[in-house]
This record gives sequence, structure tokens and C-alpha cells, in this order.
Amino acid sequence: MRSVQRFTDCLWGKIWRCAAVLAVTLGWGSTALFASDLVEDTAFAVQNGDTAAIQKLLAKGIDPNTTDEKGDPLLNLAAANGDEAMVDLLLRSGASPNRRNLVGETPAMTAALKGHAKVLQRLIDAGAFVDHAGWTPLHYAALQGNLECVEILLRAKADVNAAAPNGSTALMLAARNGHVEVVKRLLAAGADTEKVNEEGRTAVSWALEKRQSAAAELIEKARRAKGLPPTKVQLVIE
Repeated sequence: MRSVQRFTDCLWGKIWRCAAVLAVTLGWGSTALFASDLVEDTAFAVQNGDTAAIQKLLAKGIDPNTTDEKGDPLLNLAAANGDEAMVDLLLRSGASPNRRNLVGETPAMTAALKGHAKVLQRLIDAGAFVDHAGWTPLHYAALQGNLECVEILLRAKADVNAAAPNGSTALMLAARNGHVEVVKRLLAAGADTEKVNEEGRTAVSWALEKRQSAAAELIEKARRAKGLPPTKVQLVIE
């Protein structure tokens, strides 16, 4: 683990040194402002919604796909804040709607997780992927019960049965957290009630495990409508 950390620290050190050289080349070095300071100032401006400052930095040559010291792209920071104006500015300036942070999250995933539906729609309109390997925006929206984001993603033809790395689907995640309205919407969109994740859970069994009886009953009703046998586990009644 320590060797991995040393490698990471070394890699980032080289990145910052290269960026510092670039800063000097572009004339920023004359102000004694190092590349790391530029990145910090840029990220700070995005996080605080300072579009005027970002416009000036972009005019100086800051890459709209710049990442902060934690590896979050500027567009991800703006999406996390639900800052529509900043998102629009970065997209117009060439920021990629599909650039991931260090844990693999795209701006669309971040917007879906936070429930920023308007930002999510802007990102999709700009070409953000709704389906890709790993966790997807629909997983994140369902996990948090963000119904409006779920609606947007389904309209954009997101795969309702996409499996996360652990095999979980959006229906499983919504059911485990008791997001009844999201469960209803996913079922209406054709969510598969019989899928099993790598821990052997189905949407119903996970709902029961978390004592989310309303969600479990909804799924059981959908199963009965398909002529499937009832779940053998007794439903939990709060």
C-alpha cells in the first residue's frame, strides 16, 4: 500500500512540475504564480460560482478539462454544486462531459447523485454518456431516490437493467433504500425483478433485509402480474 502511495505522490509531483514549466512558458510564471496555485485558484473559482474569474482564466489558456488536486475535473465540481451557469461556460469552452475523476465518476454521475436534474439534462444534451461500464448515472440517481434525474435518464434511453460492478441494478438500489416512487418508475420502465447481484440479493430480498416493506410489496405485485411465484421470504410489515 505504501509503495502505491509513493508512486502516486511521485506521479503527481511530476505532473505539477510539468504544469509549472507550462505556466512559465505561457507567461504566468512572471507573476510568481505556480501551476499548483493556478489549479487551486481555478478550482476555488468554480466551487464558488465565479464565472467571471473562470472566463479570465480560460482566456489565459487554462484547460477547461483541468482537474483539481484531488483529481476532480472542473466540470465535475460545477455539476456537484448544481451550478448551471458554470456548467454551461465550461461546456462551451470545450470541457468534456465524459471526463472521469479518480474514482471513475463522470459529471453526469455526480449530477444524478446530487439530484441536479437541470445540470444533468445539460450534460446529456452536450453528449454525456448515460450508459457505460461500471456504475452509471442511473445507479446513482436510484440510490439517492432522485426521481427527476431517473426520469431524465430513462428518457435518454439509459439501460434500466444495467448492472453495477457488484451486479446491483438501479431497482435493487432504489428498493434497498425504500425509494418507492423510483421503484414504481423503474418497474414501469421494465426493470427486471429477478436479477441477482454478486451477494445473492434480488431487489425484493434487499428491500426486506432493510425493512423496506412498501418497496418490497410493489415489486412483489409486479412479479405476480407476470405470473411469477411469490417470494418465499415473508414480507416485513413496519
